[in-house]
This record gives sequence, structure tokens and C-alpha cells, in this order.
Amino acid sequence: MNLKDYPRKKYSINQFTQPPCYELEGESFYFAMDDGYDYQLLITGKDTLEWSIDGKEKRTDKYRCLKSDDTTYLLVHEDDGAQLRTGYTYVIDLEQRLVTILTCKVGLNPKFPLLVTSNFDFGAIRIEGEELPFKRHSFTDDLLGTCVEWHWGSNFYTQHSYNSTTFYRIMLPKESVSLKVLAGTVQYTPSSDEWARYVKIKDNMYLFDLTESYSEKLTGDNGTHRSNNMAFLQNYDRMYHVGRHFGNTFIDGKAVPGSILFGAFGNPVDLDSEFVNAPNPYIV
Repeated sequence: MNLKDYPRKKYSINQFTQPPCYELEGESFYFAMDDGYDYQLLITGKDTLEWSIDGKEKRTDKYRCLKSDDTTYLLVHEDDGAQLRTGYTYVIDLEQRLVTILTCKVGLNPKFPLLVTSNFDFGAIRIEGEELPFKRHSFTDDLLGTCVEWHWGSNFYTQHSYNSTTFYRIMLPKESVSLKVLAGTVQYTPSSDEWARYVKIKDNMYLFDLTESYSEKLTGDNGTHRSNNMAFLQNYDRMYHVGRHFGNTFIDGKAVPGSILFGAFGNPVDLDSEFVNAPNPYIV
């Protein structure tokens, strides 16, 4: 068989996902967070951890981990005991002893029960006998004007325009199966703009966070996907990202809870100026 004809999934957001990282097994972390609530994590196994907030009730959950560079990790887990579905995403930066926590919930909005809401908190890694760093990861406008083509699979790619500190815009090339997959949602919306935030982790590394919120509100059951939060830990030195999806996925035409790890390779791309500079129809 000619391997170029080897059968692969036509649509796969996780084809290029890195292997899971087990390097943190046995490590314990104390995260001193700026919102006043401190987190303790004990990585008990290759996929299990114990965690607590402010030293209160310890809970045990499954976790998954990916690496963005030699000292920066993306670790995710869900709180199985939460009343509302809750997911935690940690960017653990050992080089600078810093941490960013992204907390997502489903079910807070009574009008849109599948809508994902998210919150950021910044902090530092406490080590006994050492002073706590005072610098933090921070929201940034460094990426404004950047356009990147991300390749998720052998025939699935998208093009991102980072054109605002609170939004991003996505292009679905005709040659990519992404157009067919997402067309059912795109046709019901006035644009592809979605709410987004950008966090600087270190030089040439950023956490890009988007929530599919406007598409959820406008398309609902008519779309080809439902609300999701996607977090991309982007490494611009190596031109790839590792990330995770949290929210909803479709199985047999029904929306069910979903959480997927993914990865993609990127390259800079020039997008049509009319597309990049078009007004955002969702804001005044």
C-alpha cells in the first residue's frame, strides 16, 4: 500500500496531539493565587492527583498533561464532585515559578444551559524557604495583528486572526475539511468573531483562550457544534501549540459533555485585508 493512501479520519482535531506527559508524577505544588484562594496539588500517579483549596477537603480526580517546552506544562482535570460541571486548566511554569489557572463551568447561564463560562486567576509557586515571585503571567496585546494557520490533522486546518484583545476571528479555507464540519454553524452567524483572551506566559509563549459563545446563542440546536472553551498554549519558537477543549461534543447528533486534548503545528499566513479588518458585528 502507498502510505499516502492510508485511511485516516477526515476530521480530527487531535491527530497531531503530543503523547501524554507523565513527568510530574510524584510532584507536589502549592499555588499561591492572587484571588486569595491557594491550591495544593499532589500528582499521585500517571493520571491521578489529589487537590484541595486552602487546605480544605482533599479530592481525587483524573488529570491529563502536555508540555509546551522543557519547563512549561498544561495540566487539566475536572472536579467530579462539583454541582455544576467544572474544569480546571493549569499552566505550570517551572522556569519562572508562576502559574495561571483557568476555571470553566457549564450551566451558570439559565438562558443558555450549555454555555461555558470561564475565569482566570494568576499566581506563583510557593517553595518553602524561598520568597514568592512578584511577577505574574498577564493579559497582553502582543499578538494583535498576528495571523496563523494551524494544522490539526493531515487534511484539517484553520486560520486565526488575532485582531482584538477580547476577540479573535477564524477563516475556514475551502481546501480544509474544517469548512464542511463547521459550515452548519457559520451560516447562521453574521461573522466568525468569538470572545477571546490572551495571556503572556513568557517570551514567545502565550495562552490563547476562546469561548464559542455567540455561535451558541445564535445557532443553538441548528449548529454543527455547541459551546466550548478552547485553551491553546502557543509556543512561537517551535511554532506549535498544545491545548484542550472543554464543553460539549456531538455523538449521534446529540450534545454531550466533552473534553479533548489537542495539538497543532502552525505557520504565519497573510489573510485578506477585507477579512481581517471587517467590523465586528457584535460590538458597538
